[in-house]
Amino acid sequence: MVQGRITIKDVAMKAGVSTATVSRVLNKSEKVHSRTRWRVERACAELGFSRDPIATALRTGRSNTVHLLIERFDGNFIPDILVGIEAKADAENYRVLVSKLDNAGRGIWEPGKQYIDGIIVISDAVHDLNLSEVAGQENLPLVCVYSYTQDIRYPCVLPDDYQGAYLAVQHLATRGCNDVGFISGPPDWPASEDRLRGYRQAVEDFGLREDPNLIEVGDWTVATGYEACLRLLERTSFDSIFAGNDSMAIGAIDALREHELRVPRDVAVIGFDNAALCRYVRPTLSSIAMPLKELGEVAMGTLLSLIDQRNNGQSSDTEHVLKLPCVLRKRDSTKVSEQLTIRDRKES
Repeated sequence: MVQGRITIKDVAMKAGVSTATVSRVLNKSEKVHSRTRWRVERACAELGFSRDPIATALRTGRSNTVHLLIERFDGNFIPDILVGIEAKADAENYRVLVSKLDNAGRGIWEPGKQYIDGIIVISDAVHDLNLSEVAGQENLPLVCVYSYTQDIRYPCVLPDDYQGAYLAVQHLATRGCNDVGFISGPPDWPASEDRLRGYRQAVEDFGLREDPNLIEVGDWTVATGYEACLRLLERTSFDSIFAGNDSMAIGAIDALREHELRVPRDVAVIGFDNAALCRYVRPTLSSIAMPLKELGEVAMGTLLSLIDQRNNGQSSDTEHVLKLPCVLRKRDSTKVSEQLTIRDRKES
């Protein structure tokens, strides 16, 4: 054999099959006998054959590659979302290229030159992006995950913050709490707005005390959770706190401790996000867990559906907003055996 780039014809000759059979094996078709598949795969390995993705894309119009654009690689939730994206991509024989989002504006990322089929975006400020520019002149299929989009052409996959907040207050209500303080995140964040709505609806549905003095605002940090709790302590009484994220919940616990209030006996506390630190603070922190891996899987699955619809000349029938339910993780900070109920306090 003449030395040079190994081709599919070389593999077919080595394996004693047709080039069509080799192509079916490479495309993971089920219409190939297991022994034939083994012969082709062995021939590929012995010859050192690897498919040229650009040549494949030019021939078929598909690269089986998607581009993941991430605004911040230091986000707490990014690894779990990536696990979900990669798992779904692997199952569907797709590759995932990863870039920093702002590189797109500097010309490092250009859809037309990378032979990609679609794009996934993870950005805290996706509402500030011109998604049509991100999708490029070819208007590639694009899905945002853990990011709200206002452009209905591009679906977004999100945790159900409203449902998660409702679940948190419901949990406190079942523990006998009546006066639930709430520390919200920044008001300009859609997640903050949804969690506030969930809090208010649960307070109404469970007949809990409705009082604007029970609501404070932080900015997701431990320090602002601490300060917000101090403001609550100065102006009103409460038997529990629901914080908009775990960091603010930890800050609130610190403020309660300084005022010699015990968690959960005097004040129950629950957070949101179910960060790893929930298991290591004392008391361990009850929290609302977001379905991060599932967000990645659904985002990838949604993108693949859009790619198929585009390739088949179909208009998209995908919903603009896809929300996945959150889950309650109970720990010591709301443990009923250690907390006095409202009735117990009145009788003591």
